[in-house]
Amino acid sequence: MVRTLYVSTDARIRPAASGWNEGLHPRHDRVRIAVLWGAWLASRTILYLLATDPRLAGDMGLYKEWYTCCLSKGSFPLSDPKWQYPPGAALVIWLPGHIPGNYFDNFAFLTIACDLAVMLMLCRSARRGGSLTGAWYWVCGVPLLGAISVGRFDMVTVALTVAAALVVTDRGPVGGTVRGALIGVAAAIKVWPVTALTGVPPGQWRRSVTAAVAVILGVWAIFPRQMASFLAHQYTRGIEIESVAATPFMVWRLAGWNGRIVFSFGSWQLSGDYVGLAQYATKLALVVVGMLVLAWWLLLVTGRIGWRPEFRTDAPLAATLLFLLASQVLSPQYMLWVIGLAAACLATGQTAQRPAALAVLAAAGLTQLNFPFGWGSLVNGSAVLTSVLVARNVLLVVATVLAVRAVARDVLP
Repeated sequence: MVRTLYVSTDARIRPAASGWNEGLHPRHDRVRIAVLWGAWLASRTILYLLATDPRLAGDMGLYKEWYTCCLSKGSFPLSDPKWQYPPGAALVIWLPGHIPGNYFDNFAFLTIACDLAVMLMLCRSARRGGSLTGAWYWVCGVPLLGAISVGRFDMVTVALTVAAALVVTDRGPVGGTVRGALIGVAAAIKVWPVTALTGVPPGQWRRSVTAAVAVILGVWAIFPRQMASFLAHQYTRGIEIESVAATPFMVWRLAGWNGRIVFSFGSWQLSGDYVGLAQYATKLALVVVGMLVLAWWLLLVTGRIGWRPEFRTDAPLAATLLFLLASQVLSPQYMLWVIGLAAACLATGQTAQRPAALAVLAAAGLTQLNFPFGWGSLVNGSAVLTSVLVARNVLLVVATVLAVRAVARDVLP
């Protein structure tokens, strides 16, 4: 039976002691902020240089091809099986080509500008009584993923989702509409930001959901064929080797599993005995996770769960981790989603997600060991790199359990 929660008296959720103002001398504060921004500038300069190196272009090279062959001419690269994105992603890939200069440089500048926006939002939250821990977490967490954090467009959706969680604090109708619109725009680029709706305050849910759905349906109405292509591709994708569902097969492979790893839909996927069963299991898991998230949301908006301010960021982190575990694809850049949400949690100064955030940070570091450093060895069956993958996915499971427990511990009987 669900117990009603009440706001504010939970002694386990306290503002962090590392906020913007801790009673230190103003000079110490200035030095601390200068070090923070110096670390951000140094790390992002290195990421920019790595991401724009033509030898390491990676997906940016593919984006440029899509821009040259199709997007610059007003069409979508639907014939390319590697195109698996909602229509909104086309705008992000199209924009760098319409700015004077080199495509790679422009794309990196776009993603770093979004990175900077996230940083400013985290610092703003600290100034308003939160904690600088979130900003430090972001500064240190993004480089753990390497150049991929700058070389793919996930940073854009992270910035939009963090804005919906941290910047839009007005509880009135305008705040709800703006929050929902931001979530809708982000979801039109990549679907995962819909999890941010789990953090919408009860007084805003109608306007937020209406605005988000209106944006998504509007994009669908304008680009029906492109949206249908995206949904078809998502349905037919297999089990990607880095996903949690693939982990038993990757271990079994070392012990003699007779399956294969094949390149399909732009990623390396499993093929062989029992893979089809795992694929159906992931689809079922996504349905179950969706139902759990919907149940949480319904309990929240109907008042069966008392609203707490930390839910704005804590609930989206828990929901996103759940979907990552259930997904049949877990590309390395997906870790940027949870790094951004964990940073937002920490920036509020009121969060129960600190243990989960530490687990996410450790998982991010292991992710870069597999991609790009050890990718060839992982594909070829290296026991060491497979062990790293197992450890990364175990950390994600731990982070998910901790995150869900932090949100739901007062809800469960």
